Amino acid sequence: MTSQTFEVSEAPTLTVTECLGDLSIKGTDGTSITVKASGAPEDVEITQEEDAVVINAKTDCRITCPRDANVVVNVVRGDLRIKGVNGDLTVGEVNGDASLRDATEMTIDQVHGDLRARHVGGDLTVQSVAGDARIDDVSGKVAIGQVGSDLKAGGVIGGLDANAVGSDVHLSAPLEPGSVYNVRAGSDLIVDIPEDANLRFTCQAGGGVRANIPDVELLKEGGSVIGVMGTGEATLNAQVGGRVLIKMPGTESKYAQDFDVDIDLSFLEGLDELVPMIEARVSEAMANLEVRLEEGLQHIDGDRIRAHVERATERATRAAERIAERAQQAAEREAERARRTAAREAERSRMRAEHAERRWQRASGHRPPTPPAPTAPPTPPIHPAPRDEDLREERLQVLRMVEEGKITAEEAANLLSALR
Repeated sequence: MTSQTFEVSEAPTLTVTECLGDLSIKGTDGTSITVKASGAPEDVEITQEEDAVVINAKTDCRITCPRDANVVVNVVRGDLRIKGVNGDLTVGEVNGDASLRDATEMTIDQVHGDLRARHVGGDLTVQSVAGDARIDDVSGKVAIGQVGSDLKAGGVIGGLDANAVGSDVHLSAPLEPGSVYNVRAGSDLIVDIPEDANLRFTCQAGGGVRANIPDVELLKEGGSVIGVMGTGEATLNAQVGGRVLIKMPGTESKYAQDFDVDIDLSFLEGLDELVPMIEARVSEAMANLEVRLEEGLQHIDGDRIRAHVERATERATRAAERIAERAQQAAEREAERARRTAAREAERSRMRAEHAERRWQRASGHRPPTPPAPTAPPTPPIHPAPRDEDLREERLQVLRMVEEGKITAEEAANLLSALR
């Protein structure tokens, strides 16, 4: 391992043009930048011009810098970890996972693995994440363009714009009054929020909307479900292909069978492009990754470093395939939910029409003609009367619908009561 130290001011500019291995940057007290590399001295190129330090590494690299440094990272072929940088932080492309914490403000272009960002004192802007994204404790606004898999966000004070999440979204308090939280996802949305929160939410969900919070009434308006908690000072707008559950922290998050699904499902057509869009983004990123890695390999002489980069490429390829498969499964799952919902609604409509017709017949006196009385001797009939047989068949049909999961037990009780 080699180590080099450079004296700078309390707020220098640190630029990493490219790191072919893993990169770690940590802000510390002091006025120096220390670079430790796992390879030979010639594997790291470092230049300094007054208060600006530029680094190009062909191996794993660990850097310490002043806390107030402005940090720019262009390309990292492995994993990236940054902690305790209070200056401006800009990240271009990370081929592996990225973990960023204790920073003032962050801007990230592409992460081909998973992203973990926490304790951000300002805004967080992310262009795309191929894997999962987890974001915690951000005092500013979070704007994230695309997430290939799941998004989990908590303590986002300045609001959230998540425009294209391939799978599930889990959003937790606090949701700051006056802030707006926009979510667009291919699967489910779960919101953990205390009972005394102030929130107004408008949701479009292919699988229905449920609020497990006392005194919260859900109202239907067109194809949306609207609800208000408290004075409704924070705003949540959600458009998801799966289900929406708004609940108190620590309560059961499994979905009940009585979700409200009597809404306009036509908006789901607008979500159809999420999966192909994310898959196209992953394919584009992988093609770019292969080109950039090929360029980098031309400058590598060590077999050990070459093998390290090739392993990183293989890991990124497997991750991309896994993400695309999960996105496809999520889309198929939501399509099946929508199909079952439509089938249940059609069956309920048919049953309601039949019951209405029978009630009209009873009220108006228009009854189906009854067959003439039998001429046989007056003995008790072996089979039930036609009306009793009809009722029996209808009751059996209702019970079969309950067994098949097409209607709930409460709906079955109402239907049986109407048949008496």
